[in-house]
Order: sequence, then C-alpha cells, then structure tokens
Amino acid sequence: MTITRLVRLPLVIVASGAAAACSGNSDNSSAKPDSAANALIAPAKHDSGKAAPAMARTDSTAAAATPSADQQFLRMMSDHHRGLIAIVHATVERKDKVGVKAEARTIDAKQDAELDAMVTMLEQQYHDPYAPKVTPDNKAMLDSLTPKSGASFDRTFREDIIKHHQDGIAMIDQYAPKLTDAKVKAMAEKMKAGQQHDIAELQK
Repeated sequence: MTITRLVRLPLVIVASGAAAACSGNSDNSSAKPDSAANALIAPAKHDSGKAAPAMARTDSTAAAATPSADQQFLRMMSDHHRGLIAIVHATVERKDKVGVKAEARTIDAKQDAELDAMVTMLEQQYHDPYAPKVTPDNKAMLDSLTPKSGASFDRTFREDIIKHHQDGIAMIDQYAPKLTDAKVKAMAEKMKAGQQHDIAELQK
C-alpha cells in the first residue's frame, strides 16, 4: 500500500455499503442534457415517419443502463476493500508499539493489489470510473480500534480483520451464482481463498 493510493482514492463515508456500491455518479441538475438524454425525451421515429411511444425508448435505455451483477459485485467489493485498507493503513502508521504491524502490511499489500485490479476492470470493461468509498460500518470499526493500545489493540485488530473477511466471503457467496464474467468469477474465487487463508492464520 502506498500513500499515493490513499490520495487518489480519498476516504469518503457513504450512507450504506450496498447503496454506495450500486449507485452511479452523483446527479448534476445544472448540467445541460447530452444527446443520450435528448434521445430519451424526443420520441423515436419509425420508417413510416410516425413517432414511436417515448416510453418504449426510455424502458430499453434504462434496462441497458442497469449494472450487471458482475459490475455490482466489483463496486461493492471495491468499497469493502477500501474500508479494510483504511484500517490497516492507520495501523501501520501508528507511532506507538503494536504487535500487528507486520500483519497489517501484508494484508494492506494484498488488498491494495486486488482493489487496483477491480477498479481497472470497472474502468476498462464497464467504462465505470468508480471511486471506492469507506462504508459507515468500516468507519465505525476503525473508530473503535483507534483508541486501543498494546495487547488490546492487537487482539481487536485481529478480531476486526476476521469479521471483515467473513463479511467479504458472505458477499462473494451471495454474488457467486449471479456472476457471468469468467474473469470476475475467477477474481471472486481467488479473493475467497485468500480471505479464508487469512482467517485461519489470524485465528492461530
């Protein structure tokens, strides 16, 4: 994990993880409608020259704009990773002595690499410049961990990572039957195996 990543992806709190993962860019009511928006407003014409119902054009466009399960999964898991990166990065930067800094660095490196892969896939495959956000649950986890120190910090850190990974595995299991993209499926399976390994190591 590098400081550059954190600057490039600022720590932002969203109303909920699921809502953030499934939402698009924020609405700009002052922006002028583009050609696509005009196409929705103006009814399409058939060869006969008669205007087709505007509703039919709107419905088909809305359906095409709905994110696929693969895209939704990448968004949600990106937020999930972003939250854990915030936790482990804060741990590495602590000035006091805590015994889990080496573990935090290892997890940080893996999570950052996976997050980069997901963001890149969203941009290149789905033309979705998604900016991962820290969900309220992950922010609360970080806030409760911060005041702790020594052995209490180490124990709570490991418990939090285990809980975070368990939530990630549950998300993967939820989306696995819906995923259709082979690359996304392979990524999800690799993430699940890695998180299961981390849990086993932390539980020791």
